[in-house]
Amino acid sequence: MCASRQQTKENKNKPLPKILPILYILFSLFSLLPGAALSQNDYNNILILLSDNKDVYLDVATTITNSTIKYCRNHELSCQNSNYDIVHISSYDQQTHKNYKAIITLGTHAAIVSGKNIQDITIISALIPKNNVMIQENLMTNPKQHFLYLDQPAGHSLALIKALSSRFEDIGIVVDSKDQDTVESLQNAAMRLKLNLLIEQIFSNDQVGTAINNLLERIDIFLTTPDTNIHNKSTVSNILLSTYRKRVPLIGFSSAYVKAGALAAVYSSPEDIAYQVRDNIIAHFSSKQIPLEQQMGKYFSVLFNTDVARSLGFPIKSESKLKSRMMDYIEHDFD
Repeated sequence: MCASRQQTKENKNKPLPKILPILYILFSLFSLLPGAALSQNDYNNILILLSDNKDVYLDVATTITNSTIKYCRNHELSCQNSNYDIVHISSYDQQTHKNYKAIITLGTHAAIVSGKNIQDITIISALIPKNNVMIQENLMTNPKQHFLYLDQPAGHSLALIKALSSRFEDIGIVVDSKDQDTVESLQNAAMRLKLNLLIEQIFSNDQVGTAINNLLERIDIFLTTPDTNIHNKSTVSNILLSTYRKRVPLIGFSSAYVKAGALAAVYSSPEDIAYQVRDNIIAHFSSKQIPLEQQMGKYFSVLFNTDVARSLGFPIKSESKLKSRMMDYIEHDFD
């Protein structure tokens, strides 16, 4: 026992090997750095915040995760080692956001809450409509927040009309008098595609019916826009009925509109939205600039209602062929 104590005492008096003081100094310095307890890969993690527990949010979150992991692995990007945390916004601890390289929000509520409370990390907000008042009010609150809208560019709907039939030349549309951005976008797209746009502008919701009736005698097809002041649960059935009575096909802006009675629509599916989010994540991890703070739908899907087509005596169209023809128009006319 005494010999053991004597040996221990001697070991304490021996000089340290040269490498140990160096390691000690490095460890001391590293421990003073912010966030030193986290490894480099911890900062590659991605947080997905859901506004709701609806299936669509979970579907988009899952597709974002799977498609991004696959792309990062195939291209050997740093995000191939990322972890993806999917959390409901109501249970999110805001103090943990510093552990993430990027935050993805799905839905309006998550976009607004994160934009106001997280200022130092890139936020990519998807599954939000462009004309949402709360979103528009919060556009300038966070320079690191990027908005990916559900809405398709105006030119895509006109390209669909062009792909459906060459006889659709006079296109009717009802817009809010305050929405001059939509009017300008549609007019520019119509000019490129050599289509004639007939626009009725309204100043109040009770003018919708009159505006549509004014158009129906002069147009070949009626185009809708994702303006909930004009197209909502209380107006859609009357709009569909009015156009059907006049045998005027209607182009919707969502799959739900087509299922309700529109002839066709170009829209952003959950997969389309997820792939656009993935592209933004890849740009961020590749040290490239994310394209725009506000982005319209990049990818799109086409839905065609065969029952409505038969009722109108319109030829049945293949959705894949319509999309292919649309791509030709978009690539040549909107570059």
